[in-house]
Amino acid sequence: MNILFITSGFQGVYSFFEQRITETLQKAGHHYKALQPGSVLNELKLKQHFWQPELILLMAGLKIPEPVLEGIRQSGVKSAVWMTEDPYYMDWTAPLIAYFDYIFTIDLAAVEHYRALGHPRVSHLPLGTDPNLFHPEAVSEEYRSDICLVGVPYSNRIELIEALLAGTAYQIQLVGRGWSRYYHEWKHNAKCNVELANAWVPPETAAKFYNGAKIVLNIHRPSAEKYNRNRAGIIATSINNRTFDAAACGAFLLTDYRSGLREQFEEGQQVVSYQDKHDLLQKIHYYMAHDEERRRIAEAARQQVLAAHTFEHRIHDLLRNVQA
Repeated sequence: MNILFITSGFQGVYSFFEQRITETLQKAGHHYKALQPGSVLNELKLKQHFWQPELILLMAGLKIPEPVLEGIRQSGVKSAVWMTEDPYYMDWTAPLIAYFDYIFTIDLAAVEHYRALGHPRVSHLPLGTDPNLFHPEAVSEEYRSDICLVGVPYSNRIELIEALLAGTAYQIQLVGRGWSRYYHEWKHNAKCNVELANAWVPPETAAKFYNGAKIVLNIHRPSAEKYNRNRAGIIATSINNRTFDAAACGAFLLTDYRSGLREQFEEGQQVVSYQDKHDLLQKIHYYMAHDEERRRIAEAARQQVLAAHTFEHRIHDLLRNVQA
């Protein structure tokens, strides 16, 4: 299949996503061209004379100019968009759906919203992981911790880390840009046992932190975070891609509960969720004291990811859907 792949226009982790997608397309025998959003119009104008795409696939959709959207709609080529920030920017993504034949979104609540807006072909498609990068490995002491959280300091994450500092003495590793302000406040407390990597880290470094942690704490972004653009108030129900990445490393995951968790993993057997601060503290104490159970659950999650949650699985599902 000839696929025109329009990248997100973002840097950071999106470069990783897009490289995995194009590698997967190539491995599966498809032919693709990858273009930045601003470079698409000329390609569409030339398509009848040169290389002709059979599918236009857009990543994220948050940076695509209006003329490009119109060009896609008028091209006569089958088109799809993979909404990878839902539901946090739905003020911006919801107007895009009219331009595309197929909508894929990482969140189940967003599926229902787009269908309610009248789009006939909306599917749930979480991001996947790359087991060649995220896999079990021995790491040096600098990456080891009792509890590790990778991600920026959203309000709910700050609250729960403060609860851990007040109620436990475990070694906590925080990885992500923006934590330094809180870290310096916490360090005034002699009991503070936090290590900080105050930067966005590439996926291969995140994998080392996952491998070095006894517990990977996965706290999802709040649907009402002040940085969101979600006036419809859509409440996220699906798990994030960090869940798959950490599980692929063989890490034990303790995640805040979302109803979509059961769509991907068996609760209590492959991952463990918590409901509130009290529940979180209880489960951390329990699993820190039960090494073998923790390892068994982590290995079960890893096997589930290898069986169903890689980028190869996702691209296969996407293309099967648009070719149906």
